[in-house]
Amino acid sequence: MPNVITYLKLFAAVTAWGGTFVAAKFAVIYSSVEMSALLRFTSASMVLLIILYRQSGTLPPLNRLQLIYVFLLGLSGVAIYNLFFFFGLQSVEAGRGALIITSNPLWVALGSALFFGHRFHLINISGLILCILGVSIVLSKGQLITLFSSSVGMGELALLGGAISWAVYTLIGKYLMHSQHPLTPLTLVTYSSISGSIILALWMLISGHDMRVTPTLNLVAAIGYLSLLGTVMGFIWFFEGVQKLGAPQSSVFVFFVPVSAILFGYLWLDERITLSLLLGAALIIGGVVMVNKTGQVKPVDAG
Repeated sequence: MPNVITYLKLFAAVTAWGGTFVAAKFAVIYSSVEMSALLRFTSASMVLLIILYRQSGTLPPLNRLQLIYVFLLGLSGVAIYNLFFFFGLQSVEAGRGALIITSNPLWVALGSALFFGHRFHLINISGLILCILGVSIVLSKGQLITLFSSSVGMGELALLGGAISWAVYTLIGKYLMHSQHPLTPLTLVTYSSISGSIILALWMLISGHDMRVTPTLNLVAAIGYLSLLGTVMGFIWFFEGVQKLGAPQSSVFVFFVPVSAILFGYLWLDERITLSLLLGAALIIGGVVMVNKTGQVKPVDAG
């Protein structure tokens, strides 16, 4: 039963993440890329701090090494990821953007092999190839030859960078939750959200970015969804899954993100569902399942 609850939470989290692709497209209409990212995580940080304090009765202290890792979490999974995320969705459809981000399990699996000793078998390697092919089809809109020209846009490349930065965030989080002094998922998400917000704010101040914003109803609704469902609920429940099931197995659920994103994009943004989109989705989904095939990827204790 505990695993069933974990699976349900993971499914809810990634379904909510599908909606963030639509919410983000609304947010960048009424605010800049940088300001949208900052608003999302400053508001989420305040809610997370309240939840953490109510559950723990205090704010858990961090040692020096944990502080360094929390900084890296904020840099990779909050600051860099969200700058790529919001920038990419200015020019890329919500459903297609979600499919590009869905390559995340591929990078998590490769990182797990490099840094945590996961060994791959033939089915896992075949899955990696399918993932790469699927992402290539989505990036090129079915015209693979354009990958060797300048036709692939900056938006697509930014979202691919976002997928890789999220993989880094996932792997660092996995390490912190299984280290000698482990952090709980709530503590990890709260501190990384605060860290990322500080990094974003400092970067905007140093670069002289205009931090003024007009709080329209649509912007408040978009940021509210991104903060409460996409960040507070989504991040906590996702890392609960990473803690209980492992990073590769939890990341498989990310393939549900484009399903909900494509649906939300069709309903709210009137986005077309193309053959290349469906083909890329099928290859990516099949690939991530094969990469993380139970009983095939054998973890080696990382200590």
